[in-house]
Parts: sequence; structure tokens; C-alpha cells
Amino acid sequence: MAYFVSPKVLFGQGMLKRLSREIEGKGTKAVIITDKVMAKYAAPLVDIVKAAGYQVDIWDGAEPEPSLEVTITASKALLELNPQLIIGFGGGSALDVAKAAWVFYERPDLAMGEISIVPKTVLNLRKKARFVAVPTTSGTGSEVTWAIILTSKNRKIAFANHEIVPDVALLDPSLTVGMPKALTASTGLDVLGHAFDGYVSRQQTDFTDGLCLQSAKIAFDYLAKACKDGNDIVAREKMQNAATIAGLGFGNGNTSFAHALGHAMGAAFKMPHGRSIGLALPYSLQYVVSHPAIPNAPNPVQRLDTMAKFLGLEEKNDAKRIQKLIQKVRDLAREIGEPLNLKDAGVTDEQFQANFDNLVNLASKDVNLMSCPCECKEEQLRQLFREMWVGRIVGDNIQQF
Repeated sequence: MAYFVSPKVLFGQGMLKRLSREIEGKGTKAVIITDKVMAKYAAPLVDIVKAAGYQVDIWDGAEPEPSLEVTITASKALLELNPQLIIGFGGGSALDVAKAAWVFYERPDLAMGEISIVPKTVLNLRKKARFVAVPTTSGTGSEVTWAIILTSKNRKIAFANHEIVPDVALLDPSLTVGMPKALTASTGLDVLGHAFDGYVSRQQTDFTDGLCLQSAKIAFDYLAKACKDGNDIVAREKMQNAATIAGLGFGNGNTSFAHALGHAMGAAFKMPHGRSIGLALPYSLQYVVSHPAIPNAPNPVQRLDTMAKFLGLEEKNDAKRIQKLIQKVRDLAREIGEPLNLKDAGVTDEQFQANFDNLVNLASKDVNLMSCPCECKEEQLRQLFREMWVGRIVGDNIQQF
């Protein structure tokens, strides 16, 4: 797209205290939208908002892989409470629920029928409330993006509109210290998925490239450290920064092939988003460098070779550097205990066979397929999912540039 969108980003240790000056004098009622687990940890945030002159209510019905229905329920609560400030507090799912509820609060007419929110839709948000995002995980980048991912009737649906970008994103690494290792790992791989997908996407721009490169480097440098020691505040801060930087990267370009594959697996097998994206990533990278680029699309071989060099990978030619880069992704996933194939992710043979056609159908209709720099048809998707089932990456015939 031809413009760059970002909220005001507050980042660093102790930054939660800074929120007060950002919101004081701009309303009297605030609602924090979160889930039942994170609601138990919301007291410091509540105190800050109250100190800024607000009456504070908490709606804690957010859920993992959120449904359209739960966001409409949240919006009805907002309509009853009538806040001037809405705060999303939690992981990416909670933030997506909060963002969607905010949209339906401002525009209840959109929740009455078939919903279509695309970049060209005029929403006229902020007539009722401003929106603040406070992430407690490091992965989705939802705190700075203009997209919302929801589930409806066993399929992923995406809303995308620049008006959905929060007004303020508040990053305080202390809020992520309690993340379990498995969640740290899967959300961290989501950061890598955003960085790589954003970098090879057909919508990449000069403004997004540097963000994607830097976020990938930070993730490679600090994700394993954050998994090894959850109290390593430096690693936590770096991963939180990486998630937001990647969010600004893909959020102003687009995600691509790994997300088309990952969304399909998430919907078909109820797999957490970050895990499905991390699992799909090396297979998607191998595919795009083994097939010719679509005319006028960025050459994925050239771009991934640039990323390999940026990350300091040294080999005698581009093909070997890219293979080393893809192996680096797999090595990191293995180090932090994430699955490298669908079997290791707990998908049984019976489940795989029963969902196979639906899996291919979901991927073929995913909007992210349109951002893929290479063509991928149904039979190629079938082969890819078979490879992901057994854990074998094929197609080492890397295109030359």
C-alpha cells in the first residue's frame, strides 16, 4: 500500500506508568477487554487507568482463536457501558477480540448481518472511544496492525482496515514474564513468520523491508534465551520489540504463504496460531524459492539470499545460503521444542486423512495466498500438506536470479 500506519508506541521497562499521561482528560469511563486468566493480573493496569480519572470495568470473555460471536457479545457489553476508552489487554486473541468489539461498538450496524470490513471500507471510528492495546505475549503484533483474525463456521476470517490500528500500543516487558515456555516458543515463531512472510510478500515496500529484517534478527538472537529463562527481562524486552516491529512490517505490507498454510492448519486441527505458522514456515520458504516468481513479484530467491546475508550466514552461493537459512528456522524450532511436522504436533493419521480435503480447500481460499510471490495451485497444496505430515521438505531446486 502507498502509506505507512502506526500507533504511538510506548516501549520499555516500567512503561505501564506512562499510560496515565496518554489518557487523562480524555474521558471518564474505560473498559478493559481481556480473558479470564489475564483478568487476574489486570490490577496494576486498572490502578493506572483509575488514577487518570476513569471508572474502570473489565470484560473477561475473550477466548483463544476467537470467534466472531464472542466479539459481538463483547461489543454488546460496550454498548451497555458506553466507555470513551477501550483497552485490549492480553495475548493476540484478546487484542483481536478487543479490536473487533471496538469496531462493532462504534458501528453496531456492521454486526447485524454479513460482515465485510476491507481496506476501502469507511468505518468512521473514534466517534465514541479511543483504543489502547497492551500486549502480554510477544508474537501477533496485533497491537500495531490494522487486521483482525477471527473464526466463524470453522474457517478463519480476516478484517483489514487502517482505521483499526490502535491509538496507543504500550509495551512493558514485565507483563510478558509470566508467559509459559510453550507459549513463548509458539508466539516467538509467529514473529519469525511475520518477518519472513512480510519480506517476501508481493505487497512489501522499502518502508517494510528493514522492519522485517530487523525483527527476524532479534527473534533469532533472543527467542531461545526467552524460552530457556522466562525471567530474562532483556530477552523478554527484545522479543516484545521484535513482535511489534514485525507487526509494523507485515502490517504495512502483508503476510503471505506461511500464513495461508498456517491458517488452514489452525482451523482444521484447532492448532494455536503461532504453532501453525511456525510449522508451516520452512515448508513455505522452500516452496517459494523452488518455483518461479510471478511476473512483477519480488524475487523470493534474491530476497531470502539478502536476509541470509543480513543474518550473517556465509556460504559460497545463494542456494547454499538459503538452504542454511531455512535450516536455521528448523533448528530454532527444534531447540525451543516446537514441532517440525504435523505428526509431532499431535495430528493423528485419522485426523489428517479426514481433514485433508478441507485443509487444501481452506488454504486455497485464504487471502494470504494472493500475497505469495509464486503460483500455488490445488495439487501443489496437496503435496505440501503431505510433506508437512511426514516432515520431509522437498524441492531443493532453488531458482536462480
